[in-house]
Amino acid sequence: MRMACLLLFLPCMASAAPLLRGEGVATTRDGAVAYREVHWQRGAGDAAERWVHYLCPDGQPFARKHMQVNGTAQAPSYRWEDRRSGQAASVATTGGVVQLNWKEDAAAKTRAQRLPLPADAVIDAGFDAAVRAHWQQLMQGERLSLRFLVPSRQRYYPVQVQRVGAVRWQGLDAQAIQVQLDAWYGVVAPRLALVYADADRRLLEFHGTSNLRDARGDYPVVTVRFAQKAVERPLAQWQAELQQALVPRCAAMRG
Repeated sequence: MRMACLLLFLPCMASAAPLLRGEGVATTRDGAVAYREVHWQRGAGDAAERWVHYLCPDGQPFARKHMQVNGTAQAPSYRWEDRRSGQAASVATTGGVVQLNWKEDAAAKTRAQRLPLPADAVIDAGFDAAVRAHWQQLMQGERLSLRFLVPSRQRYYPVQVQRVGAVRWQGLDAQAIQVQLDAWYGVVAPRLALVYADADRRLLEFHGTSNLRDARGDYPVVTVRFAQKAVERPLAQWQAELQQALVPRCAAMRG
């Protein structure tokens, strides 16, 4: 398993671009820490190669994701693995087509699907890139219509994105963004609430249904806060964190 993780997530380090590291903390409705997200990226900008490590409250990693931009930043390719359940996904975007492979859990068969990649398609964290790309329209009160890919359903869902208004977030000038959608990873969710910083348009807070299952197999509502900007960290730290074996059980996502 350790070697398999490395083969999936360890890329060639020929690029001299700096490695940036940031963290987010996800809490449940009662304020308890559900999990932490450690975000790494090579270089700045929405087209940067990215890795996300999901950590138990005690710091052990249980899931990983690796993202690369082959075309537009709002529709990246990615690989995902959650060691607890065996859930796994790969999404590859090439030539105007999306190749999906989804495995719900360790006992399930992998389901494969090919879909067209429309211009308004959004995949995973590419949603942030879409918000930044359409920032001026959103600030002018325009409603942004997108199609969000849900790999587990192997289809797109219509998403409406709109600015709510200016807010202060932990001393920062920011903008509240509302996302209305029909479904989110199998759970009916009328809206998501997001907060983006005015200064650099980075995501500060996400409130809505998580894409990680809890111990009951549900997708709970969480608030994820990214209090600090990503900072440059050494290659050795990135390598050490990426080579940690994923654990099959932890107290994360109790619900």
